[in-house]
Amino acid sequence: MTLNPGPIVHILGLGAMGALLAADLLRYTNASVIPLFRSKERLSRFQDEYQSTIKIRKMFLEDQPVENSTVERSECPETFAGEPIRNLIITTKTYQTKDALQPYMRFINSHTNLILIQNGLGVPEMLKEDVFTDPKRRPQLFQGVISHGAYQDQGFTYKHAGTGDLKIAKLPWDVSDSIQSLESAAKDSQENELVKLLTEPKFAQAINCKQMTYQEMLMGQLYKFLVNSCINPVTSIVDCVNGELADDCSEIFTLIIDECLQILRVEYKSLFDYEQEYQGKSGYPQLSVNSVLNTAHMLQEVVTVGCVVNRQNSSSMRQDTLNLRDTEIEFINGYIVKLAKKHNLNAKVNETVQAFVNLRTGVNRKRNIEGDKRSNK
Repeated sequence: MTLNPGPIVHILGLGAMGALLAADLLRYTNASVIPLFRSKERLSRFQDEYQSTIKIRKMFLEDQPVENSTVERSECPETFAGEPIRNLIITTKTYQTKDALQPYMRFINSHTNLILIQNGLGVPEMLKEDVFTDPKRRPQLFQGVISHGAYQDQGFTYKHAGTGDLKIAKLPWDVSDSIQSLESAAKDSQENELVKLLTEPKFAQAINCKQMTYQEMLMGQLYKFLVNSCINPVTSIVDCVNGELADDCSEIFTLIIDECLQILRVEYKSLFDYEQEYQGKSGYPQLSVNSVLNTAHMLQEVVTVGCVVNRQNSSSMRQDTLNLRDTEIEFINGYIVKLAKKHNLNAKVNETVQAFVNLRTGVNRKRNIEGDKRSNK
């Protein structure tokens, strides 16, 4: 099948966020989008039962219209043609990343642009240690932080429950202590095919995409991480949509945010010291890290963004528990627990939250098994 003459973008993980990005790339750019499915069965279902069409229901618009977008080609490991992958968007669950990448590793090289658009933290470190161990073959790595609210309705129809933005930046392979200049970021926007595509005016306006320096993106990533560390596990544990938490969440959210920040300030010391070291220096952006990433301000933001703007959204972690799937808790609250052990700090709040999410998942699975037993009697 002949694709459009524009850039080719492969998307690994056609869940809610992958579908949202794929639909807007098809609608607003000249890119060819190729979803990569984990199995031939799921690929055939997408092609035959759903005619290779993604449907996005805009729940925040009057009458909640449905937008249809059809891809010209989609693949799975058994059918992949074998051409080098130039641009790869990864929107799988964090814990699926390593296994999802394995079938395509020989098609990824130092010329590949790879962007992670996922919840949680810790994936770049895992990729460096366990996947791209040869520095000469490591792709150009980027991070995306997306705050749109979206979840699956049925099949390949997704509900776009609330608008947000997409922050993107070049990611260093050593993420522990790195600062990027405005000049370096500008070079990416002028020369990198994927960055140029994601910042094309029509697409950038539709998805509200903003290209940033690494430290600007990291500040936004930690902001989103704090939102996720509250909304995702708590909606999963109590089994509710986001908006139902609005009036009664302050106490638990404050405990989670405060503990997260204590530990993140140690792990990402260079970011929290940025104002002291770089503020006012020519060639570096002005950031108000500590006025944004503090407990009082973030509590207000979590409630506003998570429970008001996206009040109709059912968090991805809640959807996973409802559908008896593994969750990303290890890369969200569990990541804080891991960092606490690394730095010999206390993370009892996040450790408890992680345990409750795992309990909720286990209870749901047990109920499903018992329900099946009763129905088969």
